Amino acid sequence: MTPLTILGWAATAWVTVNLVLALRRGTLKEDYQVLECLKGWKWLPALLGAWAVLVVIVTVGLVLVALWPQVLGFSWLQLIATPAEKPGAARNLIASGLQIPVFAWVFLGLLAVNVPRLALNEEYVFRKGHYHFWPIVWQSLKFGLAHCIVGVPLGIGLSLGLAGGWFAYQYRIGGVLRSGAYHALHNWTLLLLAGLYLGGAFGPV
Repeated sequence: MTPLTILGWAATAWVTVNLVLALRRGTLKEDYQVLECLKGWKWLPALLGAWAVLVVIVTVGLVLVALWPQVLGFSWLQLIATPAEKPGAARNLIASGLQIPVFAWVFLGLLAVNVPRLALNEEYVFRKGHYHFWPIVWQSLKFGLAHCIVGVPLGIGLSLGLAGGWFAYQYRIGGVLRSGAYHALHNWTLLLLAGLYLGGAFGPV
């Protein structure tokens, strides 16, 4: 078992315990109140926006990595990876559980149920109290680069700053609950793609 594998298992254990304990607190009803601003027809533009933003950040991220792979394709996980692991070492450690056969479906379910709580927590950290242009830019950049701490390549982290800008725009319109709702839709979109991947929709896993 390699250091990268051990780290992935440790991250999975920590995240799983966190998700289960959150469910045991019995606050799901309160957590899902963040979605109240998307009642009725408001779901449609929010969902379309989530898909559009996802396409943009993936495209920009891949272009950045392709333009300067030595730097923008770098993830600190490559430093502990074996030569055989290095091509696929860059990842989001928080989602390591999705790489474990069978358990991946349990992990996916736990993540999906906890999405509103996790999204709202991030919105309080990165959006709360920031209304002006440069603070928004700085907070959005920090939001994107924070993902590099958990192993995402630098170029992808920078592109995620664009998603942070989208959430900041929603925050200016309707506060942290609105940005939290849009953030939750974004994360559910990612988990939907993860589920399709696990189900073999994009070819053998």
